[in-house]
Amino acid sequence: MKAAVFRGIGEIEVTDVPVPEPGPGEVLIKVACCGICGSDLEAFQTGMYEPGLIIGHEFAGTIGEVGPGVTGWRVGDRVVVGDLIPCGQCRACRTGNLTACENIYMIGVTHDGGMAEYVKAPAVGLHRLPEGVSMRQGALVEPLTVALHGVRRSRLKPGDRAVVMGAGPIGLLTLQCVRLAGARSVIVTEVDPTRAALASRLGATVVLNPLEDNLSVSLSELTDGLGPDVIFICTGAPEPFAEAISLVRKGGQIFLLGLPVQPVEADFFSVVMGELSIEGSLAGWAEFPAAIDLIAQGRVDVEALVSHEVPLDEGVAEWFRRLSAPGSGAVKVLVRIE
Repeated sequence: MKAAVFRGIGEIEVTDVPVPEPGPGEVLIKVACCGICGSDLEAFQTGMYEPGLIIGHEFAGTIGEVGPGVTGWRVGDRVVVGDLIPCGQCRACRTGNLTACENIYMIGVTHDGGMAEYVKAPAVGLHRLPEGVSMRQGALVEPLTVALHGVRRSRLKPGDRAVVMGAGPIGLLTLQCVRLAGARSVIVTEVDPTRAALASRLGATVVLNPLEDNLSVSLSELTDGLGPDVIFICTGAPEPFAEAISLVRKGGQIFLLGLPVQPVEADFFSVVMGELSIEGSLAGWAEFPAAIDLIAQGRVDVEALVSHEVPLDEGVAEWFRRLSAPGSGAVKVLVRIE
């Protein structure tokens, strides 16, 4: 079968590999499409994945084979897979903090992923995809769980004013989740004009360009001089984090959904004096059913994020290079398998 294999920093190879065989408790999934995630791009740039790994954790497909001991699933079922599968045995799992599992199984990160014709996955991670939800939409369930999990974990309350820093895929999904959570206003900061326009279309109250707008002045004017209640950082760049400390209101929260790979210099004196809360979250697990329902009901628009769709055997490595540089003009790139 064809698969996108991580070979090291700056190297993705689409090549032939053996079709995996599902073991006890596993299923084999015939993949329809798979998204290129920001964490995949960071691995491409930094080498944080093991060479030889088949990448991809945002995917949807149909069950092609059911392994021994699997019940409740059959060949042909349309599914998405929770990419972070907790062990259920460690201290974090026993206390209900499943996404902090000490032995977590991460499809496309610690185990071969879904940017391939077939992928095997533990049946415990499966979620049924309703007929009214397309495979393209299904490939965006996982990133929606990331945003939904973060907003649920945050201290955002109905009537609060929020800022979303970064209008990439996670930022645009966080924007929609924040609106659903009852925020009075959602201000988005973004430098890319394509992404900024999409943020406006998806419901941002105001979109500010941090290269052109004075964020301190603008946010003060938009929040009656108080500052936003919660700032969601949805980019891996270090500058927004340091900047957010001076922008959030006293007693407010900075919530990280981006994955910073560089050290961050921050004014922790202001953190103490302002009694600020800083928190982050990795991904969703319990949120998969809710994310599927939000898409099925049309309450979150995931299709709007898809800017490009490419076949697996053409241009995947080139898209990783393009997305790693500014000005690609892309938002979410889906790799079509079938």
